Amino acid sequence: MKNAAITVFMVLMCAAVVSGYSGATFREILPGGTVDLEYEGTESFELSASIDIHTGNDSSGVIWHYSVVSGLTQKIVPIGYNAGYVFNGGWYGGGKMFEGIAGNGVPIWEIAEPATGTNEYWTNWGTGTAAAESSDIFYSIIRYSIYNDNGTPGVPGDDWLVSDNNCLISCYDNSSATPLWTYTGTDSIDAGSVDNPGRFMCSDDGTVLAVGCRIDGFMSVVFFSNSSSVPISVYEDPSVTNMPRQIRLTEDGSKCIFRTSVLYRVDTATGVLEDSYNLGASTDCFGVSSDGSVVAYGFTSIRVAVWDGSAYNFEWARSISGYYAGGAAVADDNATIYFGCYKSNYLTNRITRHDISSSDPLWTYDYPTGGGSFQDVVEWMECSEDGRWVVIGSWGCQTGGGPEVCVMDDLYPSSPAYTIDTPGSIFHVDITPDGNYISASGKHVHANQMGSGADVYFAEIDQTGIEGGSQQLFTIPVVNRVYPNPACGSVAFSFVIPDQGQVSLDIFDISGHRVMNLFEGVLVPGEHDIAAEIDLGNGLYFYRLSAGGGSAAGKLIISR
Repeated sequence: MKNAAITVFMVLMCAAVVSGYSGATFREILPGGTVDLEYEGTESFELSASIDIHTGNDSSGVIWHYSVVSGLTQKIVPIGYNAGYVFNGGWYGGGKMFEGIAGNGVPIWEIAEPATGTNEYWTNWGTGTAAAESSDIFYSIIRYSIYNDNGTPGVPGDDWLVSDNNCLISCYDNSSATPLWTYTGTDSIDAGSVDNPGRFMCSDDGTVLAVGCRIDGFMSVVFFSNSSSVPISVYEDPSVTNMPRQIRLTEDGSKCIFRTSVLYRVDTATGVLEDSYNLGASTDCFGVSSDGSVVAYGFTSIRVAVWDGSAYNFEWARSISGYYAGGAAVADDNATIYFGCYKSNYLTNRITRHDISSSDPLWTYDYPTGGGSFQDVVEWMECSEDGRWVVIGSWGCQTGGGPEVCVMDDLYPSSPAYTIDTPGSIFHVDITPDGNYISASGKHVHANQMGSGADVYFAEIDQTGIEGGSQQLFTIPVVNRVYPNPACGSVAFSFVIPDQGQVSLDIFDISGHRVMNLFEGVLVPGEHDIAAEIDLGNGLYFYRLSAGGGSAAGKLIISR
């Protein structure tokens, strides 16, 4: 990073008013990272909401669209088990439970506003939400402050603070706004800007929740079980005062990976730190594979680190001169990696697809160039388990620049497979494990504009591609998924070949010697799956799929 090139800009995220008082969250983005700042502002927005529900008229495939034109900004939108529910959270709007596939965009229940006493009002109300992938378990993390108006509503000069950093952490099923349990963290936990994604996460089955926070002013992560409000464990670092960001859990909930300027890996059962890894100058670009083996990150370059069983080690880096890294996603195969980058003039975005074996992208997609003074950045990315589908949420430009929701199909990457052009900016997206459904949520006006409102989308992705134009024909084979990886004896490969012909799938050791041939034969063009038993010792190996004069390669870890 060159000191002379430091860029600082302030972006209005959202604002609202309660009983005549207003509050706002701003994000300050620096080359070394992102800091969220909260303060009392002077701009006011009425909380009364005008709701406009659309059923498919934004883009083919949209099942429903919840839209509020002012008063709240919903920024978190995790999809639940089998796409049955979407649990939306954000700023001044609380948590809203929607039906997913069977829904119509009307919340089936909502978390009530914070309770206050006589002459009291709440402010800085943020709600974070998390949803399990393989069970109907949901969580909310709520933070707010309470003031007393001293009997003079609308006259802030004589108001006084009753309580600050009130924190409530709750577990739900899909049926009711009444929690299964609630943990009161007021006066012990500072949960920070919980309305921003990446401050918490639950495991795939919902049995573990990780909440990033500060305890006694120091960086901490608190771990909960879905069966009890008593924390499982707590990790604290008394040498760090920053709030932890980009919280991730392995799919089984056993490990938590998160970051400040350093990457941390913590055992959730004990709260014991297993490793820390210096990320250097990097932004909130952060992607972690489901077993925690691969971490993608960066700023002026994109980088990958790999877990070797006891520590993270640098794998590779690639300069992205003229761009900044905004988001990343890693598939379950520990080989498929996506990066989303935004141009240094904030007028266009770029998506690159990588295999872990090389920093050279397998393909690159550039958004159309936009215009105006509003910054376009890649805000969040998620990919399907097999890595074929990746959804990207961005802020969008003032004019042009492409849609704010974009889905890429790894098999046909010449143009987006699916898009939604929103009126404002997107802050969070999610995708189901199979890649069939996506969700997106954000501010109703652009992130750089004064104003509020919310848009929440739930859409089905046609697996043949929607609005993608002509589909690109492959000239080289593509490996979609290697699972499991690490493997303990058996492993399956899912891949696509461009033409009929001779195909070979081989395994090599780290010295480059071929140690196994898993397949040799003629295959027709299209998708194929090959499963095999691998009788090899523990360690790092490489696979190579050869077909049609081209090849695709990646890492395979054997761990018995």
